Amino acid sequence: MAQDTHQKILEAADQLFGEFGFDAASTRLIAERSGINKALIHYHFGSKDELFRAVLDRYYERLGEVLSAHLEGEGPVRDRFTTLIDAYVDFLRDNLAFSHIVQREAAGGRHVERIISRMTPLLQGGVQLLRAAYPDAFEDDVGPAQVLLSYYGMIISTFTYAPVLAPILGFDPLGDEALAARKRHLQHMVDLLVSDLEATSKERGEEK
Repeated sequence: MAQDTHQKILEAADQLFGEFGFDAASTRLIAERSGINKALIHYHFGSKDELFRAVLDRYYERLGEVLSAHLEGEGPVRDRFTTLIDAYVDFLRDNLAFSHIVQREAAGGRHVERIISRMTPLLQGGVQLLRAAYPDAFEDDVGPAQVLLSYYGMIISTFTYAPVLAPILGFDPLGDEALAARKRHLQHMVDLLVSDLEATSKERGEEK
C-alpha cells in the first residue's frame, strides 16, 4: 500500500511538474491529482524539493539504462550511434514531460545542478565513445563535445518546441510518421558524420 502511494505521488508530480513547472505545481495540486492526503507527500518525500529531485532521478536512471546499453555495447560506431539516437528519440517520445521539466530548470530553475550532475556522465560517455573510435579525427577534447551538442540540439528541439513547430510546419512533429522521418534524417546525419570522421582519421593516419 505504501509503495502504491509513493508511486501515485511520483506520477502526479511528474505530470504537474511537466505541465506547470516546479513553482506552480503545489503540493496541494499534487495531492489532489494523486488522490491522497497532502501530509503523505511530506511523509514519503519530506518536501516538494525532494519530490522534484525524485522525479528527476527516476527519469535519469531510466535514460541512463537506455543510453548506456549503446555507449558500452559492441559493434561499429555508426550502428551504435544510430541506435543510441533512436533510443533517445523513443525515450523522449514516451516521456514527454521530461523535456519540459528539464527545459524549465535549465532556464533558471533551482534544481539545475541536479540536472548537470545527472547529464554529465551520459555526455562524457558519448565523448569517450567518439574519442576512442576516432582518436586521430579530433584535434582536441572540444571536437567530440561539439558533435554531441549538435545532435542533442537536433533531437531535443523537436520535443521542446513542438507546440510552436506544429503550426509553422503544418504537421505534428511528434506524430508517428514525423518522428519516423526525423529518425531517418538523423540516420543520414550520422552517415555523413561517420564518413567524415573516417576520412579524417585515414588522412591524418597516413600523415604520421
